[in-house]
Amino acid sequence: MQRRHQQILERLESKGKVSVAELAQWLGVSGVTIRKDLVALEQLNRLRRAHGFALALNDLNQRIGNNVSVKEAMARSALSLLTAGDTLFIEAGSSNAHLAREIGRSGLDVTVVTPCLYVASELKNGPQEVVVLGGVLQKRSECLVGPLTRLGISSINVNKVFIGIDGYTPQQGFTGRDVMRAENIRLALEKRVENVVIAESDKFGRLFPFNVAQHADIGTVITDRLLAEEYLAVLRQHDIRVLMA
Repeated sequence: MQRRHQQILERLESKGKVSVAELAQWLGVSGVTIRKDLVALEQLNRLRRAHGFALALNDLNQRIGNNVSVKEAMARSALSLLTAGDTLFIEAGSSNAHLAREIGRSGLDVTVVTPCLYVASELKNGPQEVVVLGGVLQKRSECLVGPLTRLGISSINVNKVFIGIDGYTPQQGFTGRDVMRAENIRLALEKRVENVVIAESDKFGRLFPFNVAQHADIGTVITDRLLAEEYLAVLRQHDIRVLMA
């Protein structure tokens, strides 16, 4: 994906709606160029166009439906790390939704603890025990956050943690765009169990405001085969196992 396309999506994620004129001025290109960018991104199901504007996708199912084959492959790789009797913490993210779906299909005897309604929903027809943490609902992400959620995370015992991220750089580690969800993740990672990041390769090289994890917090990264060699090398230097699905 072009750097300009990533910048457009990041701007849209933070604002929800942005005009062609604003994007053109911000990025220093013509309105014609921006319109072409928006057409390309809409074809990739990354945004919706309206007259003179770009709109963020508010339908969670649409976000989960992006790059399905890649996310399914990563989910199967994550599933291979599980054994019967595990108790898992699964945080937000479309890749984690696919993991929950694979767990449900597998029939594996595990317990899943999550603050995310859509993760729980993917498991509703499976045999797994599901524990949904309380808190304040973020309607767009369908996840629970706040003091009650953090209390629940502090009170549970798990032996594996699966998280999603918004960005990674070698200097800052793993970052996110949402401060409340970042707090959930950091608290779960403090349990010092088997901590796993599931993220597509296009998240690497991007930086977001809130620190989620440092290299020492993570044992395994599951990503796709397009991960740049420079990031692969840094992760391995920090003794992080990298599984490329």
